[in-house]
Amino acid sequence: MVAYIDGGSRGNPGPAGYGVRIETADGELLDEFFESIGHATNNVAEYRGLIAALDYLKDNSHLDVVIRSDSQLLTRQMTGRYQVRHPKLKTLSARAKTIALNLHNVKYEHIPRAENEKADALANAAMDECAIVTTAPSNNSEPVAQLSLGQHGTVSLADGTRDHSLLGIGIDLEEVSRVDRLVRCYGNRFLKRVFTEHELSFSHQRRFPAQHLAGRFSAKEAAMKALGTGHMHGISWRQVEIVRHNDGPPQLKLHGGAQRRFEELGATRALVTITHTRELAMAQVALLK
Repeated sequence: MVAYIDGGSRGNPGPAGYGVRIETADGELLDEFFESIGHATNNVAEYRGLIAALDYLKDNSHLDVVIRSDSQLLTRQMTGRYQVRHPKLKTLSARAKTIALNLHNVKYEHIPRAENEKADALANAAMDECAIVTTAPSNNSEPVAQLSLGQHGTVSLADGTRDHSLLGIGIDLEEVSRVDRLVRCYGNRFLKRVFTEHELSFSHQRRFPAQHLAGRFSAKEAAMKALGTGHMHGISWRQVEIVRHNDGPPQLKLHGGAQRRFEELGATRALVTITHTRELAMAQVALLK
């Protein structure tokens, strides 16, 4: 597989994001995605793109890969030709190398910017998105009250019993109109990046899809807060899935880095509740031991 990566920042530092395009060896598009990362430098955005690409390749068992980037600094640092001196880049470089250990063969290639136009376009879309979907807390989003593993909380269950094994809790509130604007402005580019096929199918079968999409968007945010990560540290929107079959209650289904974080916390169960009006959607997620 070949991964084209790019990252950028408007202002350096400023609103930043990255884009990743995954192709087969013969140039067939396999997947592409982008993410806004808030306020950061160009180099940080480049490394975040690399980490996202490596995570994707690892999670999808693509073990023989070529990473192509127009950042000479990144490619030379990852191949050992340049030393990594900046503390932030040291951390990101070490993280990328740790992920790469899970792959059988990784080759880094520096390419001209003209050959990286598609990844560059994705990175620019991520920077455009900073004003709409960002990793910074919104006005209605507070930091999660995360409990340490050694400090057990108490949660009341639906059957009236009390369970002394609360590991994390997250809550989030979203405006339905905000999610509806994202769908109208970005269409499938937004939908496919954030929601799974099950979530899209479920929501689009409802009379007012935006309300259900907003509820799932809110539940994803709440789950990330409960996990103690937020939308970072290798956890992407589609790794947190809200599934609902027939008329049963919503359930949390985790994938990739989100599932690993769930297991690291020692969690075995998750409680999810979603509610919405025409204007607002709210979700709460509790992780239990």
